[in-house]
Amino acid sequence: MIRPFLFLILVLISFLLIQARTSINYDEARRALLTAEENLLTGGHTYLSEKEIKANEIFMQYKIKELDRGFENEEENAAALHFFKAKPLIDKSKVFQFLHRMPKGAVLHLHNSASVSSEWVVKNISYYPGLLRCTTTKGKTVLTFRRTPIGHHCQTEYVLVSDERGNASDPQVYDQEFEHIINMYTPHPELEYSTTKQSWTRFQDMFDSFNDALAYLPVFQIYTWRALEELYNDNIMYAELRSTLRPLYGENGTDFPIDRTIQVFHDLNEKFIQQHPDFLGIKIIFSAYRGFEVDRIKNILQDFKRIHKAMPNFVVGFDLLGQEDKGKPLYDFWRILKDFPPTARFFFHGGETNWFGASTDLNLLDALLLNTTRIGHGYALAKHPIIMSAIKNRKIAVEVSPISNQVLNLVWDLRNHPGALFLAQDVPMVICSDDPGFWNAKGLSYDLYYAIMSLAPKNAGLRLLKTLVGNSIRYSAMTKEEKSRSYQILEKHWSIFIDKVLEEVDN
Repeated sequence: MIRPFLFLILVLISFLLIQARTSINYDEARRALLTAEENLLTGGHTYLSEKEIKANEIFMQYKIKELDRGFENEEENAAALHFFKAKPLIDKSKVFQFLHRMPKGAVLHLHNSASVSSEWVVKNISYYPGLLRCTTTKGKTVLTFRRTPIGHHCQTEYVLVSDERGNASDPQVYDQEFEHIINMYTPHPELEYSTTKQSWTRFQDMFDSFNDALAYLPVFQIYTWRALEELYNDNIMYAELRSTLRPLYGENGTDFPIDRTIQVFHDLNEKFIQQHPDFLGIKIIFSAYRGFEVDRIKNILQDFKRIHKAMPNFVVGFDLLGQEDKGKPLYDFWRILKDFPPTARFFFHGGETNWFGASTDLNLLDALLLNTTRIGHGYALAKHPIIMSAIKNRKIAVEVSPISNQVLNLVWDLRNHPGALFLAQDVPMVICSDDPGFWNAKGLSYDLYYAIMSLAPKNAGLRLLKTLVGNSIRYSAMTKEEKSRSYQILEKHWSIFIDKVLEEVDN
């Protein structure tokens, strides 16, 4: 069913098209059509105060200048470039600096094991005493702190990373090579990642290389703390982390149950909130690999139900992760997913693919039928207008991660990302960062840069940004009371931010 507002717009457009053909007042009809599109755009009806209007004028000067410069010189058009080529330009961008300082609300799609910048991992985890490294028969690096490593089929002996670094002719070069283990960056992405298979193979290899080192309890603690710091430093006040809740192990090789993993998450979160009262913390979305057999997923679901029952407002939902094109579709699991605790929610990845009419993009349909709370990526959603209409009417937000979709080879020029269509039709959406640590990013600002510079129309500014920030709270898994407090804190920080923008210009 067409919503009344949209129906009125369609009637208006039809009338204006007739007028444009029959009347000499062509320009008036043209302006009316453009205004109708602007009103339909995400943020089209968002209110701006007088101060916000002035701040928007400043922001738009930055934005238009950058876009015009890119129009004149394609090599400086960061909005159209691959992130690996654009990042030096973005780092110097006044638009990016504005976005970095802007309160961003929440990030709702973030995988904990790729949430921290690779630079920090190299400087801290690679120097942590006892880190071992080997190479598998397939040439893959495996990192671990276990004294008796297991199950990796290494063709080389495990060696201490500290010994390797000490024996290297140049420790700085060694660190650069080490960072490549956990960072997909390359100066020539068009050559190294020319296919989706190449991108995803490299992406998955990094998890396989790093996961066992991250499961070492002391490292897991400092890594998780750093993840919270990087969120906070990017002016993010809340996050929902997807985690497989891998069992941790201790210094003497002791294995801990997943209950210890979730307890560490919880305790670190509480401690961070105490030290940063305006940070509202994290919640966990328990995730499982979609390539597992149904019986194994069934057992994982039992763990989820048990933990969710004990901590219903901390472990809030469930998801299946991994490359959708190669994993099992949601349809394979619907029988074990349909009976779910009423307090728990689904946050399914869906449609992270370029296929049309395959089992992968039809995950969108099954996510909808299973009453998902949000859709992860939803890249193929524009090809399914009925599903997109249902998602819009039911206010199911799409978690859009522009850089992730680009790095994993769904789209090269982000101006062609379907998120542009979602914005144009005001489909509920939030901007997310997915796995920023694996591509030399931090927080959310880089993805927001592409959202406003590539996905959004040229004339879109603070109305759209303010709406996306509000969406990140509106579509979160927070309780009503938590959302109310979030809006209060966000309003305070937003007001301070706007005042500073105006003060700096006046001075």
